[in-house]
Amino acid sequence: MLRSHYLKFFICGLILWLPARAWDYERHRLINDLALKSLPEEFPKFVLLAPNQERVRFLAGEPDRWRNTRDKGLRHLNNPDHYFDVEYLDQYKLKAEDLSHFRYRFVEQMANARTNLKLELPEANTDHTKNYPGFLPWSINENYLKLISSFSYLKVFEEMGTSEEINNAQANVIYRMGILSHFVGDTSQPLHTTKHFNGWVGDNPQEYTTRRSFHSWIDGKFFISTQPPNEIELQKQLRTAQVLKRPESKELASGHFLAGVNYILEQHKLVEPLYQLDKAGNLSGDSPGKGHLFLEKQLLTGAQMLGDLWFTAWKEAPPDRFLQSYLAKRKIEKK
Repeated sequence: MLRSHYLKFFICGLILWLPARAWDYERHRLINDLALKSLPEEFPKFVLLAPNQERVRFLAGEPDRWRNTRDKGLRHLNNPDHYFDVEYLDQYKLKAEDLSHFRYRFVEQMANARTNLKLELPEANTDHTKNYPGFLPWSINENYLKLISSFSYLKVFEEMGTSEEINNAQANVIYRMGILSHFVGDTSQPLHTTKHFNGWVGDNPQEYTTRRSFHSWIDGKFFISTQPPNEIELQKQLRTAQVLKRPESKELASGHFLAGVNYILEQHKLVEPLYQLDKAGNLSGDSPGKGHLFLEKQLLTGAQMLGDLWFTAWKEAPPDRFLQSYLAKRKIEKK
């Protein structure tokens, strides 16, 4: 009994120490499973092999595993990739439509704004991440581009490579699909698009909850305490993945980057409705109906966006020209 008491104390302490995150592992797995089921028949068949599907589902939690470390350097690098507090754009006098797909240009814009507007730096936390509104638009875009790269060289290896090279390239595609999935899934949890990520902060005329357990409740404890998402019903609502519709590219912002920004902004619109549901008692264990529908819709939204990104990356990935040249030269040298 004493050992059980200490174990419970340790687990509770660990939960309090861990940073807020979007969806728990089971919800991230569900998003990936739904996205896999949305893929059309023309999508590469190796992805749908049972071991590869399971690896994609397992990798849904990988970027959160990086957050479990106590190493401040890794936490500083990784944690801001999971969120984007849209409200802080106003503080920096920046507009979402003016963001660049260059991550460090955004850092420069923030630094310049702090100087020009004489903004005080927030008090630094231990891993020095409070100074940033987050980098979620860039983590989605950059991981999407890495997936395109993986498909690009896979296409060449399939035509000109050895069986070992093809197998390794396929394994890399699976890995890249899994890593991208996490950040797309994060975004469908509206609390990862707002400074109100774990209870309302600042002026609160509507008297929304300020409890510091709100984020984890939405991530998964709500479903655990009531009933899990109805995966069969969600599958019925799935449409087949399609090429992602993107805004027109700008000089410093590609269409796919802007599509990711728009996706984040659409989820941000749901922050206050989520708090309204909580205030009305629709996110409690006693009256979960409307809350269930809301959160299940968000899981489906994440899955559809993810399926579209996977399909678009494969469909539009050009053959890796450098690799083609290298393999052609290798073939000649072997003769």
